[in-house]
Amino acid sequence: MKNVTLLLVSIFLITSCKTTQTVITKEKPIKGLRFIGEQTIPANTYVDSLLLGGLSSIDYANGHFYAISDDKNNARFYEFDLDYNLDAFNAITIIKQTKITSPIKDLDPESLRFDKTTKHFIWTSEGAIRKGVSPAIFEIATTGDFIKQIPVAKQFQVSKDNTKGPRQNGTFEGLSMAKDTKYIWLAMELPLREDGEEPSLKSGKYPVRISKINKETGAIVFQFVYELGAIPKDSKPAGKFRVNGTPEILALGNKQFFIIERAYASGYDDGGNTVKIFRINAQKASDVKDINSLKTTAYVPATKELFFDFESVRSQLTKGIVDNIEGITFGKKLANGHQSLVFVSDDNFKKFSPQLTQFIVFEVLPF
Repeated sequence: MKNVTLLLVSIFLITSCKTTQTVITKEKPIKGLRFIGEQTIPANTYVDSLLLGGLSSIDYANGHFYAISDDKNNARFYEFDLDYNLDAFNAITIIKQTKITSPIKDLDPESLRFDKTTKHFIWTSEGAIRKGVSPAIFEIATTGDFIKQIPVAKQFQVSKDNTKGPRQNGTFEGLSMAKDTKYIWLAMELPLREDGEEPSLKSGKYPVRISKINKETGAIVFQFVYELGAIPKDSKPAGKFRVNGTPEILALGNKQFFIIERAYASGYDDGGNTVKIFRINAQKASDVKDINSLKTTAYVPATKELFFDFESVRSQLTKGIVDNIEGITFGKKLANGHQSLVFVSDDNFKKFSPQLTQFIVFEVLPF
């Protein structure tokens, strides 16, 4: 397929986003982020006769970016080049689309990460809980060919009476490679039924489990709790669709992470999304892998600190829209040696409203 280059329509002002938090990475402590720019993929962009959309994660490896589509009928991922530097985000080039093979039906692709050890991809499916299909983890070749399925712990599998286990559209949204290459980090989007309720407008405990998993055996070696916040605003009119969840996680090392909290409320012209990046630290968190119900057992959750709020750059984004951000990755290094941080949004194939497929790039500011 010929490369499709999306030219820059407008150059956005560069702004610095302040933060008081310190995040330790494998390289340097992070002071904050500086907005570089945004690009969107035009609506009705087709690749190999399939509509490009539903980008639910992003990863960077071997000089290219990879994003999985959450199309339940045609599992696939895309390879992109993003042309950006310290001053501007200039263009997106679609390199190719790769179809994913799987022995399982009723897939719901959500996250994709490149494994530098095996040179393969690992990806997650949320399954189809209402149909009794549990979430799953797969290893595939760069060609998209199935290699193996990684076993899933019983606590994540659909129960016969649906009184325990995962909720529909609330399972394996977050995936990140661990520093120790034997393991991956896996994050739920919503609490298990036995752990707590889904987030509401009221303050409360909404615990999601984040697990360190042996990528060969599927065994959970450590698991901690991240407590979601309440839904920040009601829908218009009140009482319609609203939600809050954790669509992606990015390991920073030493049990520290960036995690996306993305809340949505219907009826807003600006998209209705509230997207925040939290820095979480699980060094002192309880290991809850053997706890059957978080409702009835005391535990120490990971600490949680607001690192970045997308409201601070809303005015510099297309039509003032912060869309359904679901992917985060460190990108290429910039000319000054600083790391870049890249986000992507899932437009839900524009089923519910005229959403955007937007890529947003920041410079990582070290201390």
